[in-house]
Amino acid sequence: MTVQYLTDQKGKKTGVLVSIKDWEKIQKKLNTELFYEEFKESVREIKAFKSGKKQLKNVSDLLNEL
Repeated sequence: MTVQYLTDQKGKKTGVLVSIKDWEKIQKKLNTELFYEEFKESVREIKAFKSGKKQLKNVSDLLNEL
């Protein structure tokens, strides 16, 4: 992967430039990781609900979060 850094006048890195191909690979990996993290959290919530440690949200509350 080829990376170019953008800097300000003081030489501090302020950004990065990658190819579209590399960016699409990064996005795909991030989206996959996010999905699995959210899935794991959902499983934890269901287990907590089944053990009586947590109450699930109703549909109205879920929609209000959007």
